[in-house]
Amino acid sequence: MNFSNVLNVDLTPAQVVLSFLLAFSLGFVWATVYRKTHSGVAYTRSFFLSLLLIPSIVAMVMMAIGSNVALSLGLVGSLSVIRFRTVIKDAKDMTFLFLAIGIGLCCGANAWLVAIIGTSTISVVTVVMSKIGHNAAGSADYILIFRSDQKEPWNSIKPEAQSLISWKQLRGATDIDHGKDFEYTYSVKLASKASPEKIVSELSNGVVREVTLITPENHLEL
Repeated sequence: MNFSNVLNVDLTPAQVVLSFLLAFSLGFVWATVYRKTHSGVAYTRSFFLSLLLIPSIVAMVMMAIGSNVALSLGLVGSLSVIRFRTVIKDAKDMTFLFLAIGIGLCCGANAWLVAIIGTSTISVVTVVMSKIGHNAAGSADYILIFRSDQKEPWNSIKPEAQSLISWKQLRGATDIDHGKDFEYTYSVKLASKASPEKIVSELSNGVVREVTLITPENHLEL
């Protein structure tokens, strides 16, 4: 077997360098779009770094394979050993990851114009949809927990305070003290300009007390 044919790559050093630079640049643009448009509590740096590095890694693999059948079969065998242990909870994050792989494939295959136009177009669409509030409803979801000695506590809340919450749904009610005190849990959506701090302070009126507002998002890594 002639090993020189297996390791032969029909690319000039300039093409390799340009492919890596373009993959890294477009990956940085796409990772920045993720950071700017992320609707959770905070973006995870590990996922941001993954979006930054994946295009360059995939481009390297594509340039190494080229049109070599032996290397492509070896790649399939090696990838079958790899298992992704991190569960991606947001479908949008999977979309970001998929485009990062697509950028690497285009750059590694020397389809540079496709990579540039595709990344630019999808980035603009993502930013525009974020600006017009397409994902605002998901980012405003909170869980409201408070205690009250009344069975209908919302009737005692001032209309100004109620207007800070655009939508609510009762999730649970617990009898704390044999019918003398209750704990209520609501899923709520905040009004457009309402802040969690203002809602907590406005709802606390004596009848409603121990107000807690938390987010169901799990992206707490800074």
